[in-house]
Amino acid sequence: MSTSDEQKAKLFQKILTYPLIEHPLMPTPDEEQRRQMIDNVGPEEVMRLFLMREQRVRAEQSDPHRYGTELESWKDADNLLNTHSEMLILGGNRAGKTEYAAKRIAQAFVGADLNGFAPDWIKDKFKKRGLNIWCLHTTNMTSVSMQQNVFQKYLPPELKEAKRSKSTQVSWTQKNGFSDNTAVYNGNQIWFLNYSQDIKVVEGGEVDFVWCDELVPADWLETLKYRLITRNGKLLVTFTPILGYTQTVKEFISTSRIKTWKESELLPHNNVIGVPKGNMPYTAEGVYGKHACIWFHSKLNPYNNWERMQQTLKGRSTHDIKIRAYGWAEQTAGSQFPMF
Repeated sequence: MSTSDEQKAKLFQKILTYPLIEHPLMPTPDEEQRRQMIDNVGPEEVMRLFLMREQRVRAEQSDPHRYGTELESWKDADNLLNTHSEMLILGGNRAGKTEYAAKRIAQAFVGADLNGFAPDWIKDKFKKRGLNIWCLHTTNMTSVSMQQNVFQKYLPPELKEAKRSKSTQVSWTQKNGFSDNTAVYNGNQIWFLNYSQDIKVVEGGEVDFVWCDELVPADWLETLKYRLITRNGKLLVTFTPILGYTQTVKEFISTSRIKTWKESELLPHNNVIGVPKGNMPYTAEGVYGKHACIWFHSKLNPYNNWERMQQTLKGRSTHDIKIRAYGWAEQTAGSQFPMF
């Protein structure tokens, strides 16, 4: 066997056993598929493709701000926010609601300087400095563990490691979140608040972006809307309606018309009035043109274990399936905070 043949044989074996990082959008080929690839394009080309794939996966892991996957449902949400000032994202479990909002808020925070991409509803604000951003969660603990950590994930790597200066103060720890629950970059400032605080903390401010994660009390929602008027800001509300048709859900849904829907394999029969059989609502728009709604179905997120979700929901009521897999709520529920 010649030296060239020996090298090809070694490369052939290397390809068959080459460890690829698991990724839901780039399935790992099995041995038979790898052999077929070698037959089709040759071992050198297969190895080149493998190395490109690994580079792409590692780039997503190290810098999701620039290289993270943009789901189709995210693009649809952007299109709605391009033309509406308020949007409610209701979604099933692990549907990607928080990931979407955290990345978009991170893009607004860093502005045009560090962005590779941003939708129009964010880029419209890049022409001005001194953006004010508020992010709200249930308590300070849940803010740190469920909102601040995801926002920090989507910051550009160089900003995470930036030294403190007059224009940059981005100090974060896994235990305590952002120092003093705030961060500053290039004149823009973000504050992390929570609904267990006195509602007076949001009185009087002027804000460009507000993101409410999990169920925001109705009185907070009303107050926050007025804080956005002066700067013509955007309001984003994200949560899974496990408590059913709450006042917050009613605030958006009662004056909306369903515009589009998607197939619901877990609910093949008549599900929602005005939606074809075997489908669940996907987008809706307010009759007065101010707000929009979108439902992130759990199946639409390839990073979610849809098979496990199906197993978990097997035998559950239609009511539970609508909420957990499709983010749809119908029944009236009590207050999120009955002691208030």
